Amino acid sequence: MKSKTYSFHMALGLLVLALLLPLAAAAQSLPQAASQVATSIDKQLAERLGMFETPVKGYSLVVTTPVDVNDFEMANPLARQMSEELAAWFVQAGYKVQEIRKSRGVMFAPRKGEIMLTRKQRLLANENLRTTLMLSGTYTQTPNHVRFNIRLLHAPTNEVLAMASGTLPLTQELRALLASGYAGNTRVTGYSPSVNTSLQY
Repeated sequence: MKSKTYSFHMALGLLVLALLLPLAAAAQSLPQAASQVATSIDKQLAERLGMFETPVKGYSLVVTTPVDVNDFEMANPLARQMSEELAAWFVQAGYKVQEIRKSRGVMFAPRKGEIMLTRKQRLLANENLRTTLMLSGTYTQTPNHVRFNIRLLHAPTNEVLAMASGTLPLTQELRALLASGYAGNTRVTGYSPSVNTSLQY
């Protein structure tokens, strides 16, 4: 009898654990989600290249901002922060991450400080980048979560080399970053490509 009771409790415990694991996986921070996505992409790239060790090092990479899956002209602070976290991971892993927002020189802005980054095309330092890989993606918002789908593209052919997803629970802090009324939420219309890319070996 005791053996049956023990077996029942063990089975029940395993069932509860199995149900809780997806929730635990979803309840992660933005840096953790970015690390999970980047690790998966790096592993997939290594497999495509026939490499036995990760991270893959030495490849030139441009990281772009994920956009709303329903509106490719919409981005927000959360998406921009995701791109920053991804860029940090790939830099630390040994990739040659290129900063495409670098201005031609240091800009001195009253009450803002000294600035090196810009999204104004006329101020960019280099509009013709040589790169092998580009990281792009989308995000989808649900009532309780936001899901990022990130893909690694071969720049000259647009072939998708790797894909990975990460899900974040919508905490109060993240909701503020996603809110349409948030000052950092931007819509860009009528834009044209400002950075040209070409293959770099």
